[in-house]
Amino acid sequence: MRDIYHSQFLKMDRNKFLSLIGLSFLATAFSPLRKNPESSLPTACGDPITPPVPEGPFYKDEHLNRIDITEGKPGTPIQYVFKVEDKNCRPIKGAIVDIWQCDSHGQYSDFAVENSASQKWLRGFQQTNEMGECKFSSIFPGWYDNRITHLHAKVNINNQNMLTTNFFFPKEIEQEVYSSSLYPKGPNPVSVLQDLELRVDKDTKRHDTLLMKVSKDKKGNLIASYTISIA
Repeated sequence: MRDIYHSQFLKMDRNKFLSLIGLSFLATAFSPLRKNPESSLPTACGDPITPPVPEGPFYKDEHLNRIDITEGKPGTPIQYVFKVEDKNCRPIKGAIVDIWQCDSHGQYSDFAVENSASQKWLRGFQQTNEMGECKFSSIFPGWYDNRITHLHAKVNINNQNMLTTNFFFPKEIEQEVYSSSLYPKGPNPVSVLQDLELRVDKDTKRHDTLLMKVSKDKKGNLIASYTISIA
């Protein structure tokens, strides 16, 4: 049965594939919150516990321990800076932060339906240091139908998955990046309330909680940071 499903999956065009499986991920959007009531409570510093977003169809555990995940993919350079802490605001050393994203055209690596089988770009993980921090070098992600612009992430601690989520970007930064010829699709027209994963929400609170802080260094390069709070 798995072989039959796999052969059908390889023949399936991308939009049909996404439409068929999208609703199944919506059903699990809040399952971590239901399982652990503490996850809806703020940390000792008053920050929100980082909420989950389903992993989507394009995750693979590639075992790619690296800082630079670009592999030469064109796009606006961006550095991701993450800090992982517990509900008491103490940094967590040794947490595995695993990220993956689409390229400037909205495609993912290592999937036949994306015409990228065996390619590994824009995927990788890092382990947090004593300060609970890790960094990645990447490009600003593109976008695709039915999703706002996002970065996927998982956080594993002691070989246990503690969080699967998305991170989002300020709209003004997104608009600036998408004016570049490196992003041929132009601005992303999808709103938060139209997003495949977030439209089950009654408001934008989950999106706003997952919004990264984006600044520029002295050379004008983008730096996106986020503190991940684990219940």
